[in-house]
Amino acid sequence: MLPLVSYQVLATTDNGMEALRFAHRFEPDLIIMGWNLRGLNSSEVLQNLIVQHLCPVIVVLTQEEQHVLSEVINADAHHVILYPWRALEMAAAIQLAERRYTRESENSQQVQRLEEELKTRKIIFQAMLSLIQLRGFAEQAAYAALRNQAMSTRKSMRAVAQDVLKGLWLPELD
Repeated sequence: MLPLVSYQVLATTDNGMEALRFAHRFEPDLIIMGWNLRGLNSSEVLQNLIVQHLCPVIVVLTQEEQHVLSEVINADAHHVILYPWRALEMAAAIQLAERRYTRESENSQQVQRLEEELKTRKIIFQAMLSLIQLRGFAEQAAYAALRNQAMSTRKSMRAVAQDVLKGLWLPELD
């Protein structure tokens, strides 16, 4: 069935530890896992896979395993499908899981970018505060001094601000 949606099976196992080793060794584009694994239990395997963010994870549950549905959802599986499934259901599940995984990756990258931007702003603010307190600069003059130094040395504002905080560069008050 997986060839119908342009996937091929790389490995199968019913052992949780082996499943994690396979995930790292093969770096799959998608993991479809059942819930009755030996060794490391399915819940731990799922949590590991989600935290490591290797690829989309679809969990297949049987009717008898419906009681773990909330656990699977709380672990943030990318999709859940009930067995027995039809080819169209699996194709839809794969597309939805891939889409959710892509959105998660994009959101994570955006959060990292925004965190870096916030760190940069804090460093610039600290440098400006240092210039205001130690050198008597006005706020606009402190910012202008940092900006001018960044442009003349072809450094980022963050790098210039870090130089100020380290005492490597201090502008003179005009």
